[in-house]
Amino acid sequence: MKVLADYHHHDLWESLELLCARLGWTLYRPIGMDWFDKGYWNHERYNAHLFGREPDAIARQYLEPWGNDIPSPHSRFDKSHGRWQNLLTLDQARHADLDIVISTLAHNHEGMSRFAREVRATFGLQLGNVRFSPTIDMIEDRWDLASFGLVSGLMPGHSRDDIGKVLQSSQYIDKPHVVYHQEFSLEDFHASPVTPHDPLRIASFVQCFPENERTYPLFVEAATSCPNYDWGVYGAYGSKPLDQWAKGNIDTCRGVADAMREVDIGWHGKCWSDGFGHVIHDWFAVGRPVIGYESYYRDQLAGPLWQEGVTSFDITDKTAHEVGNLLSELQREPERIVAMGAAAAARFRQIVDYDAEEQAIRAMFSRVLP
Repeated sequence: MKVLADYHHHDLWESLELLCARLGWTLYRPIGMDWFDKGYWNHERYNAHLFGREPDAIARQYLEPWGNDIPSPHSRFDKSHGRWQNLLTLDQARHADLDIVISTLAHNHEGMSRFAREVRATFGLQLGNVRFSPTIDMIEDRWDLASFGLVSGLMPGHSRDDIGKVLQSSQYIDKPHVVYHQEFSLEDFHASPVTPHDPLRIASFVQCFPENERTYPLFVEAATSCPNYDWGVYGAYGSKPLDQWAKGNIDTCRGVADAMREVDIGWHGKCWSDGFGHVIHDWFAVGRPVIGYESYYRDQLAGPLWQEGVTSFDITDKTAHEVGNLLSELQREPERIVAMGAAAAARFRQIVDYDAEEQAIRAMFSRVLP
């Protein structure tokens, strides 16, 4: 099977690469501005002005070739995951005998479905990233155009049982679909026991975390009031200037995993557009206790990973002083950090079963493919 999917997120793309590898399929992404000029790629075409951008700004970000692309066959090396990506120009895609076309962005659904019809491919949706709220995103999802859906998030009409497995409901989606966790390399993000440092190492790996005016101030206040710990913020700072906690950006996912395992406690302060939530799943996969905003994840796919005092601590309503007291307790009881790390890794293995999800996805495709 040959699969074409639009591209907008490194880790989402890697998860699709891993899924296609499981299924024995080949994955391609569009390249070249023809995709935008002919109306197949439309993400932010009509609302870019709201963000002060030109209509083709995001399209150029993802569709323009790079100088190190190999033109024939078109391919690009993804340094962050260590693999080559297959690229198709619009003309190449028309003659590639594609079997499946997937749209991962709501604004692209209509254009990509039109392309799928033109090349006689089965069209479907992948949903999960850029999920701000039901009123902003979900009303734009064009299930009427799709034959199937791969859903890496909790949509309206879904619920979780006591171990977090997702139960499907037809209240919202009446097309064949599977709710699943986006796969990432468990060779990279393998669990390892916590060996608490002195001073304790506490770090965030959320990109552009300092831009989060809702949650970053608490991190700053806690770090300022508890300078006896080793605080760190990994990743880009976005529009904000670097501060004393900046640890820099890490180029590869394997490097992120290694750095996470060097931390004693994960601080996870993301509270916007989390979509699937790769970083929060990464923390639990490597087996580190998490301090963060459980309340935000309560109705998301990562919600069942949070177990207060067992795998994590919710600081939604806590002050910096209360956070400091919590950290002092953990510093006095390093064995508790070790136990919580082990519990976090065990919880991840209990909740996330890529093999079972693969079988569910195979069963879905057996229903929708010709």
